[in-house]
Amino acid sequence: SISTELTTLADLLPNPTIIHPDIARQVQVDLRGLGTLPGDLSDARRAEADAIAAGHRSRSRQSQLIVLRRQIRADHVVAVAEVEAAEMALGGAKEDLAGFALGTFIGSSALALESFSTDTDTDTGPSPIPTLAADAEDVLVQAQQASSQRLARAEGERTRIAGELEVAGRELSEVTAGIVAADIAREVAAADAARIEPAFEAALRTAPVAGVDFPVVVLDAYYRAALRTAQDKPWCAVRWDHLAGIGKVESRHGTFGGNTVGADGRTDGEILGPVLDGTRFASIPDTDGGRFDLDSVWDRAVGPMQFIPGSWNRYGDDGNSDGVIDPHNMYDAALAAANHLCGTTGGLDDEANYQRALLGYNRSVPYGLMVMDFAVQYRTTLSLVPTSDSVPDPAGEVPVAALRIPMLD
Repeated sequence: SISTELTTLADLLPNPTIIHPDIARQVQVDLRGLGTLPGDLSDARRAEADAIAAGHRSRSRQSQLIVLRRQIRADHVVAVAEVEAAEMALGGAKEDLAGFALGTFIGSSALALESFSTDTDTDTGPSPIPTLAADAEDVLVQAQQASSQRLARAEGERTRIAGELEVAGRELSEVTAGIVAADIAREVAAADAARIEPAFEAALRTAPVAGVDFPVVVLDAYYRAALRTAQDKPWCAVRWDHLAGIGKVESRHGTFGGNTVGADGRTDGEILGPVLDGTRFASIPDTDGGRFDLDSVWDRAVGPMQFIPGSWNRYGDDGNSDGVIDPHNMYDAALAAANHLCGTTGGLDDEANYQRALLGYNRSVPYGLMVMDFAVQYRTTLSLVPTSDSVPDPAGEVPVAALRIPMLD
């Protein structure tokens, strides 16, 4: 079942389509804000598993019953043959007894006539013939009785086997019907799970990651940007926590000003920094005609990673392969931040280079120290180990169709 507490994404989505598998296997999320979706998906999966198990049991029993019924039918053939043999034996015994009785009657009559015409003075005693006849009759009577008993046993066995055959046939029909019902239940449950899973996976993207202060979609953006950079610029050694440190300081991971990051990675509002008119910060006249910062006079930093338009024009990149390079989308902004860090240093695996890259991002030592501190905290709290299948898809990062799932209510 799906817990309402912390759980690993892979326990919920063994094959996620819009969450990187490394994150799914190694990160826990809090499901308490997802409403009924976890329970609905759990119920659908449990129903599907139960239906599959019921189908397996019924098919196994069906195979057993087919073998059993075949054996019972063979036994029934033997029993029928035995009944027929017993009937023939009984018929023969009856014929033997009837023939003997007739023969005895004729023999006894002839003997009586012979005795009647013989002189009584020469009588030497009773004739042995009646005694022999009686003995023979007893034997024939016993044979008939034995045949009758054999027939009764054979008929009883045939009746018993016929009953077993009927019971097996009835159970086989019930089991076959159970298989059909289990298959239908499995298809219904699978359809329910297939309907719920996309919405559930999209909702998971906005669920909080355990131990840190951003949701799955933000971690996914940082992580994919690091993987993409490792593929394109392996010498740079940028990590996801480097980007997370910047995102924390720049916009609290896209939540500055009450914003939230949607399932597609875009903030629901546009995060704009202060006007760079020289009053409080540097003076940077407009470079984008207000396209990104909505100001056609002065530049303003834009998006969750706070790029000024000039820097965005240089480092902006399509991190989610949707064909749009949007500074307000966390995927694009994270990849742009990685490009910026790599563009101002020889590689972040060296501490001095890392510091120089942060100064290139924002010429403030306190800023760089805060970023580095948060990066260490995130890396310590959340250890993500790239696996052998962590190579991004050739087109870039997340499939376009996957990221076009609308935010859930």
